[in-house]
Amino acid sequence: MKPGDEYNCPQCGKSSFLKKETIMDGWTRKGEVLKCAACGCLVCEFKPESSGPSADPLKSAAADRLKNLFGGEDFVQKPTLKAEGSETNFCKDCAFLIPHPFVFKCSKFNKTVNPMDDCPEFQKRG
Repeated sequence: MKPGDEYNCPQCGKSSFLKKETIMDGWTRKGEVLKCAACGCLVCEFKPESSGPSADPLKSAAADRLKNLFGGEDFVQKPTLKAEGSETNFCKDCAFLIPHPFVFKCSKFNKTVNPMDDCPEFQKRG
């Protein structure tokens, strides 16, 4: 039995479904039980079914099909991003930025800026 399954409750006599409820002892979780959604009577203790060896998503058949689609090799090496000096001239890293909770201002041009704007007069914050 699992949560959401249809259940004919012998306690209340209604056709209902099962709901999962967590049993707590103060702030400590003691377990989970299945209860009738109509009357709340205890049906059984809930033990989640494990998927076994296929629980790892990287070892599934769908992952193997995707791997074969992209050439069949394992993707162990992650790509690295290399930004040149001029590509990282954001206002958030500029010495002229005046941060404020509501608005960011540039003291060089005396205007409101977005932290991810590019700055033509960028000076690295020290």
